[in-house]
Amino acid sequence: MMDICKRLAVGRDKLDRFMDLPINVIHQIQDHMSIEDAARMSILSSGLRYVWASNPKLVFGAQFYLNRKLPGKTDIISTIVSQHHGAIKTFYSIIHSPQHSVVDEWMLLLSGNGLTDLTLNNLKDAKAPYRLPSCVYGVELERLDLWNCIFRPPCSFRCFRKIKTLALRQVSFELDVATSSLWMPNLEKVLFMQCSGIRHLNIYAPELITLVFFGCGTDCLKLGPFMDCVKLKLFAISFEEEVSQNRQDKAVKLTNLLSSWPNITLLMLDRYFLKFFASGTGAEKLPASLNRLRVVNFHNYDFDGVNQIFPLLCILRSSPNLKALTFLLCQRKEGDMEVDLNLLEGPHCMTQGLDNLQTFEIKNFHGSRTELRFVRFILASAPLLQKPIFLVDRSVNESRSSEIRKKLMQFPRASPKSEIIYKQYCWEEEARRVLVG
Repeated sequence: MMDICKRLAVGRDKLDRFMDLPINVIHQIQDHMSIEDAARMSILSSGLRYVWASNPKLVFGAQFYLNRKLPGKTDIISTIVSQHHGAIKTFYSIIHSPQHSVVDEWMLLLSGNGLTDLTLNNLKDAKAPYRLPSCVYGVELERLDLWNCIFRPPCSFRCFRKIKTLALRQVSFELDVATSSLWMPNLEKVLFMQCSGIRHLNIYAPELITLVFFGCGTDCLKLGPFMDCVKLKLFAISFEEEVSQNRQDKAVKLTNLLSSWPNITLLMLDRYFLKFFASGTGAEKLPASLNRLRVVNFHNYDFDGVNQIFPLLCILRSSPNLKALTFLLCQRKEGDMEVDLNLLEGPHCMTQGLDNLQTFEIKNFHGSRTELRFVRFILASAPLLQKPIFLVDRSVNESRSSEIRKKLMQFPRASPKSEIIYKQYCWEEEARRVLVG
């Protein structure tokens, strides 16, 4: 009996010390727990019940949904939101089509309760996208993350004045003239992934640092307004498919676009973007050097496209401090024409060396004449290059692969420490490496 009493006394002492912690610290501890565990903790004392019910961060993620049947989940969230004490700053939830009307009720409660960070993941297999209710557009959000939703603001909407991060995936924009131009004075990061209806969207964001477009190629991209984003550091764009030229922003050329971003440090471009925005680059150099550009990544690139070689050379000419250059090549087809190799030779090719280049990698390497000529130029121009990596495409047979390897090893190198790494490209292995981190 004495042992039991001692254990109870020790337990109460530990609980009292835990309760003596500041409430914001207890909230931070609960943030690392599941909703279920935080609820179980609340039964230990009346004080903890209040602490749990006042946590400003509510996250109903995959673990919460996997542990319950669909009908019960909605009721639990509704109860937690309606009985919550104090502000709810952060709200994250996976949602389904059958519960959209209930989600509207959550949004109404949250919109008047200090919400600053909202994430709604309407599952891809949902029967319909979720239409963001009008009450959300009046909230002073700092972060908005939407999946499979409809963005249709009321006519009175002009901007999210305080928003800093905007991530939109599979979002359909339904805009009219009144809501097509949005002024977001504090916006720093924007991601558009597989969005539609953005042809009328004009975002003006003078503080923008990161701009990413992925898989929005079926729609028109108005990049003109982003030319005023002089603080931009990261620009990534990938159409992922062939798009009609007459749907693109003809007023914007690649040279004009890059010249508008003097602070750019990372570029990720794909071949479809280069094809439609490279007009007029020719053998030009940008009006102003990209002195802060450190990393360039070309996705789905084709060395045998003249409209891609010109922009590539233009960027290299204008990037004296480039440190990393990476290519993921597209699949070659039978009968593909090779470009004029003279484009990669002579004084018109480059007016300066790549004195700061340290990383050079080509994935899906085929060893075409154009690819080899470009590689030879890089190896001879980069005195700091250490381990250039060539991951050969699976379609290249063993005999041809050995021939390519032999040619690579014979190329002169400006860097005495350059050690060529040459092996077969395995995208499954790379995917695992990325996922593991």
